[in-house]
Amino acid sequence: MEMKWYIPIILTPLFAGCVGENTSFRIADVAKKDNKLCFSVKGDPTIEQGQAKLLRLTLSTRDTNGQMQEIWQADHFDNPTYIVNPNQCLPVNYHFEQNKEYNITIITAYSTTNVDSKRIWLKNFTLNNLTTK
Repeated sequence: MEMKWYIPIILTPLFAGCVGENTSFRIADVAKKDNKLCFSVKGDPTIEQGQAKLLRLTLSTRDTNGQMQEIWQADHFDNPTYIVNPNQCLPVNYHFEQNKEYNITIITAYSTTNVDSKRIWLKNFTLNNLTTK
């Protein structure tokens, strides 16, 4: 029981490292633009320098059991040719519904063999809570 005070000291550096600038996770942008949804990314050197290619774009929604289930995917992992630019709307061909919770996952990299170049962009959203650009 005397060890309880060690837990915050041990876990604090671990959690601090998880949200640092070097992590591969980023927040994707989702907004309404011209009556369509716009999924985009920004704020990373690989994107800003025009080096990032789209590897995979996945859309999930919450099912009746409360679990997120994949409902749509564009997979370019084996042959990434689509260059991702900052604030560029990425193509998602899906009919979204009101009052549903969605999650978008965008994976980019400038090299499929260099793990450090991969970035994973995530965003949970509903149509009701999106802003208009």
